[in-house]
Amino acid sequence: MESSYNTTINLTYLFQKIGDIENELDVKGTLISYKTNVFIISIHFGYPIESVKINNEIYKNFIICAWCDLIIIPYKIEENIFIYKKFVKKQMEPTDKYFINDTKLKFINNVFMEIGMIPNNPVIMYNYLKSIGNVKSGSPIYNEKNKLVGIVSRFENIDMDINRVYCIPVNYILHALNKTDNTKIYSLNENIESIVKINNYKIVCNKIYCILHKTYIPIDSYIAINGDVNHNFYIFLNNGRFKKANLIEINNNMTNNNIIIHDNTISLTSGLLHLLRISGEIDIVQNILLNNTTDIKWNNYKISLDNIC
Repeated sequence: MESSYNTTINLTYLFQKIGDIENELDVKGTLISYKTNVFIISIHFGYPIESVKINNEIYKNFIICAWCDLIIIPYKIEENIFIYKKFVKKQMEPTDKYFINDTKLKFINNVFMEIGMIPNNPVIMYNYLKSIGNVKSGSPIYNEKNKLVGIVSRFENIDMDINRVYCIPVNYILHALNKTDNTKIYSLNENIESIVKINNYKIVCNKIYCILHKTYIPIDSYIAINGDVNHNFYIFLNNGRFKKANLIEINNNMTNNNIIIHDNTISLTSGLLHLLRISGEIDIVQNILLNNTTDIKWNNYKISLDNIC
């Protein structure tokens, strides 16, 4: 493996300012070329990102994907740097070889976790792997032919230099680049129990086969991942009827990465929860999620719990 295939771009996220509080975070970004355009792909973590600093230049033109962890930044290449142009679209296999930082990874299995790691949100899929050595979110994972397989979403150190790595598969990246609008999450406004098929795919135990995953996934996840502007879903009902499905936008604050302040009150959003976590306010986050109290304050602001999930 040549080291050039591991090239990443350094990014700094500048978060929305809260009073005198300013936060930022350094991450990695992976360059890809798709349909003649170049993008930096990285992970937004659900944080309230106001701008991104790259090589001391501020970027405000980016897309935060509400339905997954991806941030997409259109980019004009000026430096000599490697760009991924070839992708592995099939599902990961335990027998295939994968790499990060020229170090071999071991694929374990696929796991499903809630969007933004927020309870009760629809789930999305991650490739779960194990690695040895340093790992950074936003870094590319590639195979022995130097084709992009996915990027690191998050990781956990489990023993000495061994890490548990959660990867966003390249199919999600290409899916996001093909979507018209990544900023919305949709849900079916239908009686799920009466549906036997969606777009000719049978419902089995409240799950549906998804081509993107090559496996059965929960119905709400299928709609959240595949929902888009002007994308229609057709449903077959158990009474023999066939019709176009009614969709509604999931518009709760647990899928909102922004910080919303009115007077001295901050609305509870997923962005606020993640900002509290990165600020070390774990007790506040736990009290909110466990609904232990209705009077929570942070840095002279009252946190409104009206939108708690």
